[in-house]
Amino acid sequence: MNKNKWIFAALALVAMTAGVWYYSLDDDEDEEEEVSEYATMTIAQQDYIITRDIVSKIETAQPAELRPQVTGRIVKICVEEGARVKKGQPILVLDQVPFQAAVRSAEAKVNSAKAQLATARQNMEGREALHNRQVIGDFDMNKARNELSEAEAALDEAKAELQTARNDLSYTVIKSPSDGVISMIEYRLGELVDPSMETRLTLVSDYRRIRAYTAISEKTLYDLKQYYGCSAEELPGKLPEVTLITYWGKELEQKGRIDAISGDVDLTTGAIYIRASFDNPQGVFHHGSNGVLRVPYHLKDAIVIPQEATFEIQDRYFVSKVVDGVTHTTEIKIFPYNDGQTYAVTDGLKPGDVIVAEGGALVREGTKVKTKK
Repeated sequence: MNKNKWIFAALALVAMTAGVWYYSLDDDEDEEEEVSEYATMTIAQQDYIITRDIVSKIETAQPAELRPQVTGRIVKICVEEGARVKKGQPILVLDQVPFQAAVRSAEAKVNSAKAQLATARQNMEGREALHNRQVIGDFDMNKARNELSEAEAALDEAKAELQTARNDLSYTVIKSPSDGVISMIEYRLGELVDPSMETRLTLVSDYRRIRAYTAISEKTLYDLKQYYGCSAEELPGKLPEVTLITYWGKELEQKGRIDAISGDVDLTTGAIYIRASFDNPQGVFHHGSNGVLRVPYHLKDAIVIPQEATFEIQDRYFVSKVVDGVTHTTEIKIFPYNDGQTYAVTDGLKPGDVIVAEGGALVREGTKVKTKK
């Protein structure tokens, strides 16, 4: 009986051992099944260009609003709207009759003042001779001198009035202050215009040279200064050429440069304004146009990864780095601007590192991975 017990015990031990060994095989198979395939990439460096598009307002290089400097009615329009004009070319003529009369009146005053001056000078000379012979006293002599001074001052005043009258007459012919193209004329023949009116007469602008004005944040300016390692005053000379694009997507062939940065911050918007200048020989842009300024950032020896390889937690960016076939969540720093598909990594990765290239957010820490193409 005891012998049979030992036999049953031995058989039971063999069965348990076999079961454990079988279970262990199943576990190994499960562990092998848990190793998943992921697309990975090996980190390398490359020269890379990131562009940033900023909405801009376009102005011609020398836009000139024409406004009247005297009050009068328009009697002549000398050019067609939209015509190219030269500097000094007449654009509008106001009624000159009252101003011509003012000139004639001022000329008469000048002549009268000259006659009075001549009389005062003769009186002065005569009394000076009498004073030298002691016929008259100092009082009469000083009186003659004062009368001469008054006559000289009256002539100067009359001449000033004549100059003002002539200037007012010249202002009745409104001329182009520069070469350019005339805009629409806001007033018609017979309408009364004056210097206090809010609406301009017209605008002269030369679209062959344009400027794009763009508002950027203080943070953007700070990032640019940090990236190029210079002050705001030195920055225009460091920045690369920029591109100007119409709102419908046409790119201006001529490249431009950012040549001015505002020295203050707009109190209303908190923005800083920059200016980029372009040649515009075909007239793609006009004064008042809207456009997009494309600013490139040239990154040398950059580490560039797809955005789908990253995941974000509370404004911090992470990737799943693969070390010996196991993932490790790794924080990275990225360049502040991107193209919507990739990130330029500034810290956290080095050449030769391997990361999960797709679905990094779905990979847990410590996951065993197998590379797939």
